[in-house]
Amino acid sequence: MYNMAMASLISNSDKAALHSVMDDQADTFSRDVTIIKDPIETVSSANADFNSIYGNAGATTSITYSEQSSTVAARIQYGAQMNDDYFTSSKSPNQLKVYIPEGLVRMKIKASDYSTVSDAKRVEFDNQRFSIYSDFRGHGLFDTKFYTVMLKKMN
Repeated sequence: MYNMAMASLISNSDKAALHSVMDDQADTFSRDVTIIKDPIETVSSANADFNSIYGNAGATTSITYSEQSSTVAARIQYGAQMNDDYFTSSKSPNQLKVYIPEGLVRMKIKASDYSTVSDAKRVEFDNQRFSIYSDFRGHGLFDTKFYTVMLKKMN
């Protein structure tokens, strides 16, 4: 059998340099966003004999919720309001005419923050609340270094 490993046209050191440029871009244009997850629920019973099935009269169970939040760096792009001329004009700046609809926000995060953001119940920035609206899409030159997700403003 032959060893069919192909030589790469780009050296590992060049790949590392290109990844560094992409990381610099992310660090330059990102800002902090707050990720809110499901709260931690703590149940404490005032009475050790409490039985919820038989409903002991007078017995109470106390439930407390502790908010889980963290901050990650993300690049944000708001959707713009578009008129019909923008989509049909031959002088439009984009051949594909693919845009983010008004009301949606594109958020790009580093791959290292994926596990934090993927469990989010809401995302907060600019004094507004957003929910995750799309699947996560991976990006990178040679492997996944960033993820993009669409957010929708919560009322």
